[in-house]
Amino acid sequence: MTKHIAITGATGLIGTALTHALIARGDSVVAFSRTPETTNLAGATIIKWNPRDQQHTMNALTGCDTVVNLVGASIAGRRWTTAYKQVLEQSRIDTTQQLLAAIAQMANRPQTFVSSSGAGYYGIDRTLKHEHDAAGSDYLAQLCVRWEQAAQPATTLGMRLAIVRTGVVLSADGGALPLMALPFHFFVGGPVLPGTQAISWIHLDDMVQLLLWMIDTPQAQGAYNACAPHAVDNTTFGKTLAQTLRVPMWLPVPQFALRLLFGEMADALLIGGQAVVSERLAPEGFTFRYPTLDGALADIYGG
Repeated sequence: MTKHIAITGATGLIGTALTHALIARGDSVVAFSRTPETTNLAGATIIKWNPRDQQHTMNALTGCDTVVNLVGASIAGRRWTTAYKQVLEQSRIDTTQQLLAAIAQMANRPQTFVSSSGAGYYGIDRTLKHEHDAAGSDYLAQLCVRWEQAAQPATTLGMRLAIVRTGVVLSADGGALPLMALPFHFFVGGPVLPGTQAISWIHLDDMVQLLLWMIDTPQAQGAYNACAPHAVDNTTFGKTLAQTLRVPMWLPVPQFALRLLFGEMADALLIGGQAVVSERLAPEGFTFRYPTLDGALADIYGG
């Protein structure tokens, strides 16, 4: 049965891949974009989106049975200045609230709301985390908490709510991996000290398949960790990447240099780390195509 799906953040790495997958299987997609003139998503209906324009949002969602909310400025886009923190918060929290406020005014609402969050929800911690674990207290963790809270009204509107706490999405086409791999291409790649901090990751193909599973599975609700079954430490990640690219791994990257370059973001994303896996997905029927890092990187780089 053909589904009619609206996607916010449709032009991002995940949104683009999801849009292509939905169209390929015969679904119709309404892609929300702030810059439709530069959006190239063949087969989708492109909507210029101003989240504050409630009526326009309602019109665009008419006939849609599912909303996938992937909107949010990149947490790795720049230093977390006070001004950029406002961008991070507004693009996630305010936009999600505005989207649901528009849905609340609809007579015939979508039945399913899939909304993004991040593995950073659990805070900087080396202890292995599952969906039942409490949120952390650092800035990124509390940003995720507020983001998820903004999505909660979907349940009071009668919608099935599934929240996806996403780890580092691996793809050669964008996201963190090309930046992480760049030093290795120049034969100067190395682990980020201390090297023991965990990286919770997921192949882009698995990320898309997980979102499709959430869209299609009526029982899928609540929070899920979108992370492969095996988190790895930073040293292991670097060694595996170097082996896949067939290059050496050299000197480690010192913490002070990263803090100098990236400020608070360095601790949250590069130095601290989170060890996050899902205890819900396997029992509920989802299977990863790429459960191991070596297999994932081999697929991405054609190894």
